[in-house]
Amino acid sequence: METAAYHMPPLTEDLLGSIIFAMEDQVSSYYIDLKDGSLISEEEMRYLAEDEQAEGPCAEERFTSIPDWEPSDGFRLMEMFANRVRNPLYRERLLSCLNSGKGVFRKFKDTLSELPVLERKWFSFKDEQLKRVVITWYREQEGLLGLIHLSEETEDLTEDILLEDFTFETHEGYPTSEIDSFLQTILEEMESGDEQNAIASLLLSRRFENEMPEHYQIARSHDGTLAAMLAYIPVTDYLVEVPFFAVKIDFRGLGLFRLLFDAFSRQMARFHYRTIVVNLIGSSVSLERLFTPYSNQTAAKHLILSTSNWNSNHPSSEEAFL
Repeated sequence: METAAYHMPPLTEDLLGSIIFAMEDQVSSYYIDLKDGSLISEEEMRYLAEDEQAEGPCAEERFTSIPDWEPSDGFRLMEMFANRVRNPLYRERLLSCLNSGKGVFRKFKDTLSELPVLERKWFSFKDEQLKRVVITWYREQEGLLGLIHLSEETEDLTEDILLEDFTFETHEGYPTSEIDSFLQTILEEMESGDEQNAIASLLLSRRFENEMPEHYQIARSHDGTLAAMLAYIPVTDYLVEVPFFAVKIDFRGLGLFRLLFDAFSRQMARFHYRTIVVNLIGSSVSLERLFTPYSNQTAAKHLILSTSNWNSNHPSSEEAFL
């Protein structure tokens, strides 16, 4: 009897999703039936194998097991995700859950559930990583035959997810008590930081004493908490200045400022402003790279300079009069 030639079925999105779902089933084992490309349980496989053996000796070639996925693999995935969380508070909390011994999976999930946007990011990360495992396994089974193009990039939280978890609004007029409290919290945080941030806090405080902005773009979390804020001042009929912006510490590392600024820029364009001047002060100086791809220009710069370093390394001008 002629032996049947079996091949891996095309890795469609449906099959990929089914394999991932089956991998996380810690009770049953699953196989791909190469005869029709279906995903089947071990019990179904045994039943079909008996029929196959009655017809010929090559039943084992018809079925291939899906990738193994043990609890230890899930733990390593959670550990990988926790180490990539940019928010320091939640990164430490997640790592603490993983080092707490019994019940780590439940503790990890409970911590994620406190911040829906981070929980969504976990599900997205987990899905992408499991796709990588399946794709690697598939390539080993069949090379590239039937492999559809699937993204293997692990991106930060997408704008769609952020839009679902945050709302954006504007405030016109003198700061409310909520806005003022937010400003004071950020200024105090900066003041207690390194020298760069402490000086930045002082400069901002003095500026606000002389000119308090009366225009604000605000981001709120799903429970109404003020999560991020951007203050702006119209300068001319085409120019607007952003003297201050900040994201509450609980929501940093999620890409929220990028989305807040995008909403602000588009609103300014609707108001016919053509140019935005953004003040980067304190640790926000590092955000210059965010604007670099958009042909930004430098209009001014504040430098922090030690008199001791200058005086010790530059020839004294006093000597010219000797």
